[in-house]
Amino acid sequence: MRIPAKDKAFFAENGYYVGRGLFAPKEVAEIRDHFMALRAEGPKPGDMGGDPKKGPNDPLNKYARMINMHTWDAKSKAWQADERFTKVSGQLIGDDVLLCQTMLYFKPPGARGQARHQDNQYIRKTPIIAAWLALDDCDEANGQMVMIPGSNKLGILPVRPADTSVSFTNGESEIPAGLKEVGIGMQAGDVLYFGGFTIHGSYPNTTPDRFRRTFIVHYFGAHTEDLPVDEKTMMSKLAVVA
Repeated sequence: MRIPAKDKAFFAENGYYVGRGLFAPKEVAEIRDHFMALRAEGPKPGDMGGDPKKGPNDPLNKYARMINMHTWDAKSKAWQADERFTKVSGQLIGDDVLLCQTMLYFKPPGARGQARHQDNQYIRKTPIIAAWLALDDCDEANGQMVMIPGSNKLGILPVRPADTSVSFTNGESEIPAGLKEVGIGMQAGDVLYFGGFTIHGSYPNTTPDRFRRTFIVHYFGAHTEDLPVDEKTMMSKLAVVA
């Protein structure tokens, strides 16, 4: 599929782009049901997100985030190579893409969100791009994604501790003055693409009965550069910085 020039321009200006209705309801249901079945089996390598001290009071103890499922799940390995992810991502960054990682967020009712951040504060190569497939309708109530348009032009920013009562991760990006976030309303089957410098995150799922599940693939550009070692901008060094 080809991305119109105006959509490429929007991505370059704002740091994100939403492909509407790229996956059919039947495809979405297959992916969603597959991961719910895997989650019901029990712990998987790399599970993250819950607070052990809270036990069943933290829904992420039951529905932890999965990562790098492609290394142990054949369907995940196949899905990450779908051209609706790879070809669109490549067109948006102007390069072929190579797999970086896969993730599955369940975000059940009552779950915390993730503090606003840049992916390059975790992954120290540029360019990278995320393809974020909504497996449920996403709105403010169930913790839709928020983006800060134009933050993609600011380079890598400093990190600081986050409020872990509302974020399952402990770090966030400093937000330069004058920037405003926008909520990204999505329907199941939409794909949100965003670059490694684009500040994004989400707030808690405040609904009593709605998930906000997403299948996510991060890709490297085929031609990347290492970001310099700078503890002020690295989530892995947050304990030192703080």
